[in-house]
Amino acid sequence: MTNVFATPAKIQTGKRLFDIGIEYLESEGYEITRVPKAGKKSLRRVAKNGREFNVAVRTSQDQWFAFPRGDDGSWLGMDDVDVERVIVVALNTREEGKEQIGLVHDFPASEVRDRLNRNYAARLASNPDLDISHGNWISLYGVEAKEPISLVGAGIGLKHKPVARIPLLGTSAETELDDEDYLEADESGENETVEASADEGLTIPEAKRRLAITLGVDPSAIKISIEA
Repeated sequence: MTNVFATPAKIQTGKRLFDIGIEYLESEGYEITRVPKAGKKSLRRVAKNGREFNVAVRTSQDQWFAFPRGDDGSWLGMDDVDVERVIVVALNTREEGKEQIGLVHDFPASEVRDRLNRNYAARLASNPDLDISHGNWISLYGVEAKEPISLVGAGIGLKHKPVARIPLLGTSAETELDDEDYLEADESGENETVEASADEGLTIPEAKRRLAITLGVDPSAIKISIEA
């Protein structure tokens, strides 16, 4: 589902963050190719010193990231394509007034999976009708806690510090990356995931999304009433 709330500026930022993830892998000496017939635009096959494995690249402009869950309990874009590592490139939104930087994290897929499973189990226990087909969210930099439920499994970005800090200034090298590629890589790309910019104000769908993350419920369960 295309995110109609993604502004052109945010799409370009997302593309640049994705490119930063690719630049990091290249700087590590990996030969990078797309995975044939995988159908996952944010998936890459990397090879180095005779060893090959799959890497999922995710970007985040609000310092949360997600994977959608399949009907069989697998994490789509990771389990179904045997991903070994997850690269998450987060915008440094907490460093106000400073140059925009892509914070590159290199996570073991096994740990990402464990945190997703724990977060999902907590959400499901709180809401048996939970629908996270559009993505189960975990916080990169929140301190893990049992309450609120959204912080179960949080903090992987605190444990695994950024391995690279790359300025956003520059041009995108991944010219094949189109808007749909960006939407898949950016916070799973199938929900109203892009944080509203300051000049746009906060949209109701975005407010519902943030409340849903905090409360551990589906956005459809949240009703917002505005009184003038």
